[in-house]
Amino acid sequence: MATKIKLNNCVPCIAIHPGEIIKDELEAREMKQKELASLMGMPTSVLNDIIKGRRAVTPEVSVLLQEILGIDASYWLSLQNQYDIDQVNINAKIIERKKNIEIWKVISQYCSVKCFEKLGIIGVKIAENIQTIYSIFGISSVEELIASFSSEKELSYFKKSERLNSDPINIFSWKHFAFYQSSQMPDVADFNKDNLDGLVRELNQVFVVNTDTIDRTKEILARYGIKFIVVPKFDKTPIDGFSFWQGKNPTVVLTLRLNKIDNYAFALLHEIYHVYAHLFNNREQRYIAIEGVETDKCEEDANKFAKYSLISKDIWSAFLKQHSLISPFAKQMKIKQFAHQHNINEAIVLGFYQHDVNLYSIKSTISREIK
Repeated sequence: MATKIKLNNCVPCIAIHPGEIIKDELEAREMKQKELASLMGMPTSVLNDIIKGRRAVTPEVSVLLQEILGIDASYWLSLQNQYDIDQVNINAKIIERKKNIEIWKVISQYCSVKCFEKLGIIGVKIAENIQTIYSIFGISSVEELIASFSSEKELSYFKKSERLNSDPINIFSWKHFAFYQSSQMPDVADFNKDNLDGLVRELNQVFVVNTDTIDRTKEILARYGIKFIVVPKFDKTPIDGFSFWQGKNPTVVLTLRLNKIDNYAFALLHEIYHVYAHLFNNREQRYIAIEGVETDKCEEDANKFAKYSLISKDIWSAFLKQHSLISPFAKQMKIKQFAHQHNINEAIVLGFYQHDVNLYSIKSTISREIK
């Protein structure tokens, strides 16, 4: 069965005036405008205005054309009627385009348009781009976008990083893109606040092996009732992680900003702590980790949980005390021995060691890449 296509909403690029058809007929008949005007009993200038589209084809003109050219008057009137309708629609389309341009100018002031372009989220059609932005931000007007930004810009995650250049608009846009991505994910299991220890054990094994790490993390967290997504960082957004509650489940988002397994493991466990310790009891709260921003007690507690879930506090303190002053070559050997002894990924031990002794110049063959 053939599919019927409705053309009611189609608007032509240009409206064709019946005067153009009259001109074609004159050329086909090798008749001059002056001759036709004389036969119609009107000044040549009037006929020329009709042919140029400056005058309409009236019922009187259509009847005269019928008598002289042998083409029904109804045809000429239908052409004129369609021209008038097309003109109205074209003008309305232009008005809509102008309106969309103004809307897009405002959106560009409060939204990371360039970042969304880089990700291929928006294209060249402004009307479609506006609807995409509205969907991402969960709004229906630019007024709502402005209100959303204004209500959130004073929150902690808009504070300037002390060490890295950050952009509040990019952070605002990234955060809402994370919300949107989470809302598009399939359902996961019901969340259970009493199974944190089991989750940490499973994740630590993923970190040790470091193979298909992101996919395995996503699968494990889904079983524990937590959505997990990776949203690439935007320009000037030194974000490592973000956690929030959406619908029936919490969501953890990472950026992989540094693409190192030690940073990945730490950021993931940091956000997981927020899920269990804070978000479960306050589902309106949101936690975002921005490098260089001053931390409060909640963030300090999350940092401690993440670190000592990866390496026991007591054995780590003992290791640092024993091996803080040894040679660079011996350091790498001791790090590998310690990692194997305690079933910890070597890169995690190396990363923590560099951080805690403030020695980032250690040359090492240990790969820290997320695999």
